Amino acid sequence: MAISDPDYTWKILLLGDGFVGKTSLVNRYVRNTFTKEYLHTIGMEPSFRDMKIKGLKIALQIFDIAGQKSFQRLREMFYRGARGGLITFDLTRPETLASVEGWYKEAHKKAKGSQFILVGNKHDLTDQREVSEHDAREVADKLKMLDYIETSALTGEHVESAFMMLGKYILKKMKR
Repeated sequence: MAISDPDYTWKILLLGDGFVGKTSLVNRYVRNTFTKEYLHTIGMEPSFRDMKIKGLKIALQIFDIAGQKSFQRLREMFYRGARGGLITFDLTRPETLASVEGWYKEAHKKAKGSQFILVGNKHDLTDQREVSEHDAREVADKLKMLDYIETSALTGEHVESAFMMLGKYILKKMKR
């Protein structure tokens, strides 16, 4: 059920390479579902969810941004008006962490003033993990991102926390 008369409405972006689990994270957060089949994002697909922080009602418009290079030009219009986002990579594929800097620079340039958290997804695949928490935190620190969190869209681990963490950072910045 949507919050009526929210105090704030925020546009939130999920960014990162294809196949890192952005759509799965959104589905887990918004619908509490997970599909094992790969869901190819065609362009940008908005979803909606409400949250409460410190008694304030916040409506989130979540945009799952297609990670494929072919959508780069189309992505530009979705950056406008964004308050922040989750830049996501796959803990089992180091190359997706390597491309985080490009995602951050693109977002920082096109969505001025937005706040971003780095998300390492697929934390449940411990036996396939190839990116250490230390390496991911180094990237987040180097880029001066707000924070770093590891999630699993499959199990739901820390998915809610990632969005709540981002919301708290955005609200804190607004209150300055």
